[in-house]
Amino acid sequence: MSETARQLSPCTRAQRDDELGCNPGQIIDLLSDDDARAMFLSADEPTTVRELAAEHDLPLSTAYRKVDRLHESGLLTNLNRQSGETPAVYVRSADHVSVTYDEPLRIECIRNGKTLYCEP
Repeated sequence: MSETARQLSPCTRAQRDDELGCNPGQIIDLLSDDDARAMFLSADEPTTVRELAAEHDLPLSTAYRKVDRLHESGLLTNLNRQSGETPAVYVRSADHVSVTYDEPLRIECIRNGKTLYCEP
């Protein structure tokens, strides 16, 4: 087995791979959604939902739904866990995401130099 293969941490559809895990079904849906994908890509620096909504010309309610789904899927990280009147700040939790549609479908997320993969 190669050194790279041993470093991979699997994540299944039924079980997330802790905070760094991913949800394959949601990732496919979100990366297929032009607005959600654009929001993910633009969150390379800490940003609020209001800022993302303005940048992508989206209604605030739509932006909140998409950010919630991006966060649930493991693609965005909430940096401050929103306390009181301070707005939540999000940033991409993956430096790179790739989807391979071969058998089996495979999603690779590179985070802080570590490769995680999901095979539903």
